[in-house]
Amino acid sequence: MAMLLVLGLESCTDWLTTKPDSEIVLDDYWRNEAQAQAVLTACYRGFTVNTDKGENTVIDRLIVWGELRSDNIISGLGSPLLRSDMVEIMKVNIKPSNKYCDWGSMYSIINNCNTFLYYAPGVLKSDANFTEGKLHSMEAEALTIRALCYFYLVRTFKEVPYITTPSIDDTQDYNVPKSTEREVLDHIIADLQTAQKSARFDFGTTADNKGRVTLSTVNTILADVYLWDQQYANCVAMCDLVLMDPNLELVPGTATGNMFMNVFYRGNSTESIFELQFDEQTQKNYSAMYLYGTSYMPLGELSCPLFLVKGDYSPFDYKVGSNLESEIDKDSRYKDFIDQNFGKINGVYPIFKYAGVVRTEDQQKNSSYSRRYDTSKWIMYRLADVMLMEAEALVAPENPSDLDMQRAMYLVNKTYMRSNPTASPLDISAYASKADIEKLVLRERQRELMFEGKRWFDLMRVARRYNSPASILTYVSPKLLGNVLGYTKMSVMNALYFPIPQGDIDNNKNLIQNPFYDETTSSN
Repeated sequence: MAMLLVLGLESCTDWLTTKPDSEIVLDDYWRNEAQAQAVLTACYRGFTVNTDKGENTVIDRLIVWGELRSDNIISGLGSPLLRSDMVEIMKVNIKPSNKYCDWGSMYSIINNCNTFLYYAPGVLKSDANFTEGKLHSMEAEALTIRALCYFYLVRTFKEVPYITTPSIDDTQDYNVPKSTEREVLDHIIADLQTAQKSARFDFGTTADNKGRVTLSTVNTILADVYLWDQQYANCVAMCDLVLMDPNLELVPGTATGNMFMNVFYRGNSTESIFELQFDEQTQKNYSAMYLYGTSYMPLGELSCPLFLVKGDYSPFDYKVGSNLESEIDKDSRYKDFIDQNFGKINGVYPIFKYAGVVRTEDQQKNSSYSRRYDTSKWIMYRLADVMLMEAEALVAPENPSDLDMQRAMYLVNKTYMRSNPTASPLDISAYASKADIEKLVLRERQRELMFEGKRWFDLMRVARRYNSPASILTYVSPKLLGNVLGYTKMSVMNALYFPIPQGDIDNNKNLIQNPFYDETTSSN
């Protein structure tokens, strides 16, 4: 029964617009703690279920929504050739029919969470061993997972249907209209604040502490939401709570690739906060394998553009005044995250992060790249991300204090010096203005978090802060060279969000297309 329930829940990928043929959850099922746990497990499993092509999955969307339109990514040389829908997104030719506009996999997870939150309280009456304490801690996990899904949706689409009732039977109204961005963000924040009260600090094992929602996970997601919502003081407060967690610490950086191997190859490192648990036996991370590569497919479908490797647009080859802020021979991330050997010979720079085991150097500083045979976990949040969130929140207000600027520089140096152990710490005196330090934080986030599904949302935060796409255009302009129409589209704030999926527009009479993509625009 438990397996049938999970499969039934996961089949509702289009549940917003497709009514169920019959009830998918029976009241008789919810009798004990094990049954409630099975549904909660389905909430997590929704993030990792995919096909052997890695298509139509959540991880695909985390990469596509968070990286594809940014300056981090261009097409690679991997086989099969990059999917046409991804190519169109990179061309800024995004139509409502594009399959990566399909939000069904996210709403399937949301429906699982809604089902758990609706039925689990009833188990208290039938299972004496299922206490209110257990219920509330499990509810905190479901609330946080639901909030995280909605956070991805609201950042990608801006306005989305907000639903808290499970898909149960044919009597429900499935024609749900969009909620405003403000309404969705308020619901997300409220759910996370409720989850804070009951979330567990420790599950007792490393895999559970990294793969399940802990209190630090809740605080981290809430910090990210506050940063997006420009509630900077609240973001700083949440980041400080995470940084005080004694179970979390940065993995040291060494010349032998200790940071890369522990964080991205082995996974579940001391700095990991929330990490999706893929493995060879139950579920491979096919999305990362196809898009970034493995030993079987050294060239992924995506790669890093040459203009990020060196030159005026590179965060790894950047001058501040007469000094180099980041030098390609000193910053280990330059070599660890991007395959420099293949790029220097062929002009295409494969992504090594998530695809590799370790990079080694000989005495002449020549690198050798060893790629993984097994699958990678996927890091949703890690401590370095939180440090740089706080740095951004400290310098984002209109008039940050000198103390806040100094604190931001300290946090940037925490990640910078790990990867630049032979360099001198960055000195705030080299940055003449608040704007200069803002750009430094953005560069350091790019250096540290590239290819982790963060960059587009980082750029979007800046655009939203100044209510202008100018900053995004500055970074992506070399990628759009010659694409006049794409550049023109990206000059419109509403075009920076995705359109509502066409199938849902067709089936839901109450859904209205996002402004830039309605029938009167030229984007269709």
